[in-house]
Amino acid sequence: MSATTRATWGALALAAALAWTAGPAAAQPCDARQVAGYRVLTLEGARRIAVWYPAAGVEADRAYARSAHGFVGRVAHDAPPARCTGLPLVVFSHGFGGCGLQSIFFTEELARHGYVVAAPDHKDAAMCAINEESVGPLRAPDAPFHAPKRWSDRSHSDRRDDVLATIAAVVGDPRLGGLLDPSRIGLVGHSLGGYTALGMVGGWPSWREPRVKAVLALSPYAAPFLEQGTLATLGVPVMYQGAQFDWGVTPLLEGPQGAYARSSAPRYLLKLRGGTHFEWTNLVCLGEHDTESCLRKRPNAYRIDRYGIEFLDRWLKGRASTLLQSPASGVESWLFDES
Repeated sequence: MSATTRATWGALALAAALAWTAGPAAAQPCDARQVAGYRVLTLEGARRIAVWYPAAGVEADRAYARSAHGFVGRVAHDAPPARCTGLPLVVFSHGFGGCGLQSIFFTEELARHGYVVAAPDHKDAAMCAINEESVGPLRAPDAPFHAPKRWSDRSHSDRRDDVLATIAAVVGDPRLGGLLDPSRIGLVGHSLGGYTALGMVGGWPSWREPRVKAVLALSPYAAPFLEQGTLATLGVPVMYQGAQFDWGVTPLLEGPQGAYARSSAPRYLLKLRGGTHFEWTNLVCLGEHDTESCLRKRPNAYRIDRYGIEFLDRWLKGRASTLLQSPASGVESWLFDES
């Protein structure tokens, strides 16, 4: 080997060593489409948190639960995180009786778009569970859903506590914490999870969490906040999503006295064509093999993801979006106010 060749190889080796030892400083934002990693953390009381994140690995089919009727995800299980920094954290709060795995067509895909997504099992998880051995009977809600005047900031406050504990667990995790910008947190919630998310940005003033910068409320139980008149003071961007046949909730989002009209801007309201209250769960993918197939063949699943991710990109990553400012196609209705 000539002296010139040895010098060239030596320079390359030194550059590689410096790049390796640079560690997180050499990392970049995850702007390109990512591999979705998946791992499980533990809350107090042995309940679990499902976490999806940009990963350095190879995706493979994963049956998250034996009771998923053949529907699987595709993730790099327990793979090392990608070399990214400054990513937003999104906490997903499931519906009453649901679980952290109830909407993997959204939570898994969100990680591919450069988010760390954490979905805890709340105490009312019953239809499914991250740890299947912990599935229990469905408990009664803290107050009747048909009596929103009886709800207060004590109603399901354990869910607020779970969200705060989830944030602390992920931010403090030695493998995942380095990915995050803990000042950029979004909340996504379905049904009672939407109640949880709205409560934490001012629906219940005593719950307000200033680190939360945006809320995606999927068919949310907003009736207690309509009774209290607190939606006008949310103070963060909110996107409501409803569905044509979601008769129990979506009508409370619409009209001059609905949640959208009474919320502070920036605000959005997407109403899906067709669909019921469970359109935001894995049931929308029933009959499909995996997330990719579901998003390709089920228009509502695709629109839930597309509008939701563009909303989070706009308000957690500062990206301009023409989709959010244009008349929507293929949906029942679309309203927005960014003033």
